[in-house]
Amino acid sequence: MEKLDAIVYIGRFQPFTNAHYKIVKKALGLAEKVLIFVGSSKVARSTRNPWTELERTDMILNIDEFLGKNIFFIQQVNSNYNTEGWWVKDVQSNVCKLTKPNNKIGIIGFKKDSSSYYLDLFPQWEFIPVAEFEHGLSATTIREYIFSTQYDSTKSIDGVPKDVELWIKNWLSNNKDIYSNLRDEFKFIKDYKEQWNKAPYPPIFVTTDAVVICKGHILLIKRKSNPGKDLYAMPGGFLNQTEYLKDCCIRELKEETRIDVSRLFLKGSIVAEKYFDDPYREARGRGITHCFLFNLRVKELPKVKGSDDAYSAKWIPLGDLDSMQDQFFGDHYQIIKNMLGQIK
Repeated sequence: MEKLDAIVYIGRFQPFTNAHYKIVKKALGLAEKVLIFVGSSKVARSTRNPWTELERTDMILNIDEFLGKNIFFIQQVNSNYNTEGWWVKDVQSNVCKLTKPNNKIGIIGFKKDSSSYYLDLFPQWEFIPVAEFEHGLSATTIREYIFSTQYDSTKSIDGVPKDVELWIKNWLSNNKDIYSNLRDEFKFIKDYKEQWNKAPYPPIFVTTDAVVICKGHILLIKRKSNPGKDLYAMPGGFLNQTEYLKDCCIRELKEETRIDVSRLFLKGSIVAEKYFDDPYREARGRGITHCFLFNLRVKELPKVKGSDDAYSAKWIPLGDLDSMQDQFFGDHYQIIKNMLGQIK
């Protein structure tokens, strides 16, 4: 195979595993430079994404063998729902900045399941497949061990390069509060899932969420409990057996924010609705949310007060949203950005 000018490698690297190491090594042997896109950037810490984009970059750079190599890192922001085209454009733009017009470019990866669909979004680049055996122990399995009661700091962490293991252990030692919170969240999710172990079929949870806009502000809550304790979120919750989706959304909105307007007024203020069903959006299990957009036409911002599952509720200027991106629970920031596009 003729040597390429650059190879693109996209991943979350939570953490950087032996499989990731082998792929980067392979890419370095096939191209002059390797462009590593660190995905799921600017998101709140969770048991699925415990390390920030800068921490993961540092984690990889901690591998002595990679020092001095032509490896370039791009902290890649998540794409918003239904804005895949913009995400592709962003990847392409970053590659253009680091290459020349006539360069031969490849993209490397393993098509393990539906989550690997992004590898087919760049047909102009040569696809370099990697064998399944190169993937060994998954990053998910490694995270589950680190956050479980089975973790022993005196023992090795299987599935990661030695330099990465040292980085992780150093991070755990220097970030005890963050680590403790993530372990609490991991236990909550594990216990929650175990409650459904005897169900004849895997549960599918149905929820509703409210995007409430008024006078250039959005109504947000801070979550009282795990998962996502202390993170910003849309007011919302689980659908009851005997209620319609719209009624559920308004009920949860009133319960969590005590917003000082009537249910009838809220129902008349709905200007759009949409469902979000990413199979990986909810840590507790498969969760589908139905989101309603409220545009309140009033003289002043209604009074609100955190209640029920929210320990606080407040109006936030829309202009502050982007700077708060890494303070949102799950995919709530992405949903809000998508729903704001529905306002006419």
